[in-house]
Amino acid sequence: MFGKRTLLLFALLCAIFFINVCIVSFRDTSANKSIHYDPAESIPLLLMGGFRGIAVDFLWARAIARHEEKKYYELLTINNLIAKLQPNFPAVWIFQAWNMAYNIAHEWGAPQNKWKWIYTGLNFAKKGAVKNPKSGDLFFELGYMYLHLFDQRIFKYAPYYREQLKKEEGEDNYETSVYWLRRSLENDPKLHNILAIERTICHALWHAALCAEREGNFERALQYTESAIHEWETYRTNHPEDTSANVAEFIGMLDKKRKFFQGLSSENSW
Repeated sequence: MFGKRTLLLFALLCAIFFINVCIVSFRDTSANKSIHYDPAESIPLLLMGGFRGIAVDFLWARAIARHEEKKYYELLTINNLIAKLQPNFPAVWIFQAWNMAYNIAHEWGAPQNKWKWIYTGLNFAKKGAVKNPKSGDLFFELGYMYLHLFDQRIFKYAPYYREQLKKEEGEDNYETSVYWLRRSLENDPKLHNILAIERTICHALWHAALCAEREGNFERALQYTESAIHEWETYRTNHPEDTSANVAEFIGMLDKKRKFFQGLSSENSW
């Protein structure tokens, strides 16, 4: 019995030592403040069998401590080690992505630093989507983040984030949001209501139209408005019993906006 306990303790100590080496190594290579969000990509799974659960518990405790200490670059490598040990648990990817894109980003003042962590969180979630190609819930979270994090009514630097996303990824956040929301519907989400996801798509298209109008792209604004009307009309047809949203009011408001954009288009053509 003593021999088994000694072996277990030795294995655990080796695992903790190896994890600490990874963390220290990442801290040393992060002195330039650039984020390389997966430094352990080439490292195989650290522990197998029953030892994996012990390592995960240790890492979660370590992650909480590093977050409280505001040692975010060390936290980043711990997050990746947790994800490597629990790659097929969507909740792991969702929690860590939200923590980086919201909580850690909030700690920074400069928009460049905020965006660095938002971008890292979004890409962390996308990596989780690759590992979990049938997770409707993870897809929804991604779609919602691409909608909410770029909302100018809520986030002061949202226009900056939008421009950076275009420069670094060539993506439009609203189109990306709708893409992931539609994938969520196709993959049977367990934690999110289907009707709520469909309504979120309608709102995402409406916000895309408003953003295009602010940016002076009225042709694009008209296209988004027409798409939003189509989505709401489809929603009303598919869910006539739903009274949680005033669909007729939304469609009426969007139709007025459509006529406004059509008028602008006619004036420019004339």
